[in-house]
Formats: sequence, structure tokens, C-alpha cells
Amino acid sequence: MGDRFKKGNPEYDRYIHSPEWRKKADERLEMDGHICQACGKEATDVHHHTYDRFKEERMSDLVSLCRRCHQKAEDLYDPAIIPWAMEEVKPEGNNFMASMRVDAAAVAPVVFDYLMECRGRDFDSLMRLRQPDDTDGKKYWGVLKRAVEALCRKRYSFNCVEDRMDMMLGAITNRVTTICLQQIEHGIRNHVQAELHEAVQVHYMIFDTWKDVASDLGISSGTLQKIKKDDGTSYGPSLREAVLYYCGKDAAAGIRPLEGFSCLSEEDYRWLNAMADYMVSVSGTGAFKGEYSNDRDESPDDGR
Repeated sequence: MGDRFKKGNPEYDRYIHSPEWRKKADERLEMDGHICQACGKEATDVHHHTYDRFKEERMSDLVSLCRRCHQKAEDLYDPAIIPWAMEEVKPEGNNFMASMRVDAAAVAPVVFDYLMECRGRDFDSLMRLRQPDDTDGKKYWGVLKRAVEALCRKRYSFNCVEDRMDMMLGAITNRVTTICLQQIEHGIRNHVQAELHEAVQVHYMIFDTWKDVASDLGISSGTLQKIKKDDGTSYGPSLREAVLYYCGKDAAAGIRPLEGFSCLSEEDYRWLNAMADYMVSVSGTGAFKGEYSNDRDESPDDGR
């Protein structure tokens, strides 16, 4: 892409300060309610996802961001900061699936740390990332998906066709989701669940206060009966199923699950790791620079 679309380039500067651009930018800001699509604060900038239609942009080519998130999106696009896996593949190992795995592993932790920094690291902030955009439709993780797309879409607009760009963004979003779930599980075990058990074990028979705790947390009476019998190691089916689902999506892309989930058994990990390894065997490693340690044959495999 060169320097054509950077500040200091006369063509770029003229357009960015033109009435035509200001009109488009204002329209995008209005569409997004002047809310930064990454951090949720007030949006001041309009960011290009792609320059394919420079000067003739569609609204889908643009997104509203605050100044700080705009800079983060540009950093994530910059291969000098996070190298593009697609361009680090050796010629004989040009493999999209392997590229997707490498980028998901590299980009997702950076995105998660940034979202925690700008949105908050407490339990409530984690849960807000999980909340649906549409309360009625209950499509969870909508806030997280929107943030990942706003920050990362430009990264793939140059070297991926639309369906592969969606796969890249999906892999990163899913990995951020599993990282987020790991933190949520940790919070439940060390905060919410501890309070519930204290209420159930100490006050249930005496003061009947467990009902008040449950009401505050939005827990149904049926779930409370399970909690009353819980020994402190169970999280109920919803969290375990969610963790298995998203770790399973990672595995289907050839990405091994995050370690340390208490709600997953050794058998769960064995099956997830086996699936991830099988997918790698099917799609190939891609032979990326730095993937081969000194004690291995330096020549790549057949680039499957």
C-alpha cells in the first residue's frame, strides 16, 4: 500500500480535509451514534477498513473510533508491530489455515489486553463484553465481535478476499472469547461463587438469605437448588458448555485450547487437543519463519 494513504501524502491530505470526506465521515459517525465501536466511548475519528474504494468509500468501508482506538487499529495493521503471518510464509508453505492459526495466537492476546485496558478489567467489564447487542435476539459476544472487527478488519483488507477475511476475524474473535471466558471463570470461582456458597452454607437454614443473593444475581430457583448441593467445584452446565463450544471452535481451526479451565476435565482437554492436532495434520503447518526449532529438520514439510 506504500505511503499513499498516510498523512503527509498530498493526495491523501487534500481528500481527508475535503467537504466530500467530511460528509462521509459525519454520516458514519451518525450511523454509529458517535460511539467508538472498540471501546464504547465517544467517537471522534472515522477509520478506513480498506482503501480499495478511496474517495468512493461505502459506509461498510468505514468505522467510528475514538482517537486512541484509531491509533490502535493502525498499530494492528502495521506489520512492523505485529508481522503479517500471510507474508511470513515461506514460498513452499503458503497455507491460509496455518496463517490463520498463527495470527489468531499473535493478535488475540494483544486485542484482549487492549480491551481490558480501555474497558476495564473487573468482573462486570468482562461480562459487558459478553452481553448481546440485541437483548431480545440474545446474540451474545456482539460487543466483543464489533470491537475486534473495528480494530482488526483493516489488517486483512489488503491481502485477503472477503470470505478469508471473515475467517481471520472470526478466528481472532473466537480466541479473544476463550481468553475472556477464562477470566470470567476465574472471577466466578473466586468471587461470585464464594459469596453464594457462604450464603448457602451459613445462612440458608437460618436466615433464608440465599433468595436475596440469587435475586441480585438473576439466578433462577432451579439453579439455586443445584448450587445448594454444589461442593464448590461445579460451575453449572452453561459455563462449561460455553467453554467447550468456543474451545471446540479453536480446535476446529487447529488451535489448541487455553490451559487452566477448571470446568474442563482431563478428558475434555485430551479430545480438544486431539482435534486441534488432527486439523493441523490435515491443513499443514504452513512452514512459518521461526516455527522450526534447532532440534528439528530445518526444511519445511510438503506445505500441505
